[in-house]
Amino acid sequence: MGNLMNMNTAFIDRDNGVVAVIDPFNASLWTEALEKEGLQPTHLLYTHTHRDHAAGYPGMMKRFPDLEVWGHEEARVPSLLGNVVFRKVDFTHTWDSEPGECVEWSAGSINLVVTHSPGHAPGHVTFHGHGVYHAGDLLFVRSAGRVDLPGGDPRAQQGSLVRAKELLSGLPADWRLIPGHRYDNFRGEVPDWISLGDALQHNYFLAHITMPE
Repeated sequence: MGNLMNMNTAFIDRDNGVVAVIDPFNASLWTEALEKEGLQPTHLLYTHTHRDHAAGYPGMMKRFPDLEVWGHEEARVPSLLGNVVFRKVDFTHTWDSEPGECVEWSAGSINLVVTHSPGHAPGHVTFHGHGVYHAGDLLFVRSAGRVDLPGGDPRAQQGSLVRAKELLSGLPADWRLIPGHRYDNFRGEVPDWISLGDALQHNYFLAHITMPE
């Protein structure tokens, strides 16, 4: 979605009317798609607040003002950074976990593990559950997120990648890793997702990352 090939997804529990949208890029497209399914969003979950991931925030809140908005406490970036590469998002709820720490999040029958994974951006998190690992911009299909933007931290990113490798190694190999962007060619195409088994073998950073002694 969008000229930066954002991967936008949602976790949906129809029985309980829960729709948790991750990093909505375009509010109009999301509203149209959900209305076709007879659904309304109930939660916005942010991996981080770079402008390309939070572009849809104002429109979603204008259309659905009662949304719960979740993100990590450290994603409340200073206004100076916000004017450059971040968009201000007014979280209604936050996680305040340490780097690498996993916390549980639930709504209806949706149960996710939220892992604080800073480095690409302050307060970056990943979500996994229900057969999916949503990597945000920590990981792409065969690469990883950049750390040269304001707020980026190479050392933190290294730690987050090591932690991601630990987590993914303990999850079923047929689960799907969904990246924040469709950037990478894999087996002759640019896929929307990659299995965790393939990611651990073919993503350069997952295959080679270690922490220095």
